[in-house]
Amino acid sequence: MVNLERIKLALVDHMIWLIIAAVFIFFSCSIPNFLTLRNILFLMYVASPLGLLVFGEAVSLLSGNMDLSLSENAGFTAMLVGVILVDWAPWLPGWTGIILMALVGAGLGAVNGFFVGKVKINPFLVTLSTFLIYDWMTYYLRRGAIVRVPKALLVPGGGKVGGIFIAIFILIGMAIFLYFILDHTRFGSHIRAIGGNSNAASMLGINVGNTNFWVFTISGALAGIAGLLYVGYLKCIPSTIAEGAIFLAFAGAIIGGVSLTGGRGSVIGALGGVLLMGVIDAGCTMTAMDPALRGVLNGLILLIAILINKTRTNLRDRILMPK
Repeated sequence: MVNLERIKLALVDHMIWLIIAAVFIFFSCSIPNFLTLRNILFLMYVASPLGLLVFGEAVSLLSGNMDLSLSENAGFTAMLVGVILVDWAPWLPGWTGIILMALVGAGLGAVNGFFVGKVKINPFLVTLSTFLIYDWMTYYLRRGAIVRVPKALLVPGGGKVGGIFIAIFILIGMAIFLYFILDHTRFGSHIRAIGGNSNAASMLGINVGNTNFWVFTISGALAGIAGLLYVGYLKCIPSTIAEGAIFLAFAGAIIGGVSLTGGRGSVIGALGGVLLMGVIDAGCTMTAMDPALRGVLNGLILLIAILINKTRTNLRDRILMPK
């Protein structure tokens, strides 16, 4: 009986992979030559920038918080670094922009972390404010696009190694790194403890404010790297870069099994959410779906993600309920 309950829990916790298989089979039957290695690698490449945003949101949700500003962080970071390298300090080598992307993103995330972790303001209100600030600061810096992007800045998001896009290695490498941090370090256990019950975590001696500060800083750094991948993918820096991607980042994290109430979920599940979003995006592209309908579909995906999250929670409660 115990083994049966473990199997049921495993199926509930890893539901994302069953959903991916079902969607993949659907598109494979509907679209000729959909199930090829080339297509799989390409959909992973296309989903890589969004994947870093999903990871950032997953880290935030695990701590019992949320970050609405991640996509605007990615866009503002990309535009600011682009303006620095092209307009303000063109003498800087292009590779410094790669470092600046992560640092600027982390700095913007630290702003959220300061107000949430130190000033104790509700994370929804803080990140809604910074969402608007980062969004309009992007337009203030440049209305239009930066097209003379240093070549070195395009390598992480557009270069290849052995015929495989570097962005895929970054996506998988970051998933492995975050898995180690969240599942095999004291800091990761502190994040989960705070997400599960912040008051109990505080009574156990965990510094909730400091942990939340670093959670948002890490999420911001991931957003900065996402901006870097977007730049390599687009080969330019438009003022609309990563705009609206936060809703898909939420959907990817939630479908991947990260709980909205915090404390439960995994980065491997979040990676599954990334892959699912990539499969759906590739399928819609290959079927030439109308952009307006794709917008509607994105909204439906977010709604379905919330329903799946609720269903998953109810199923876990039923399985774990004393018989």
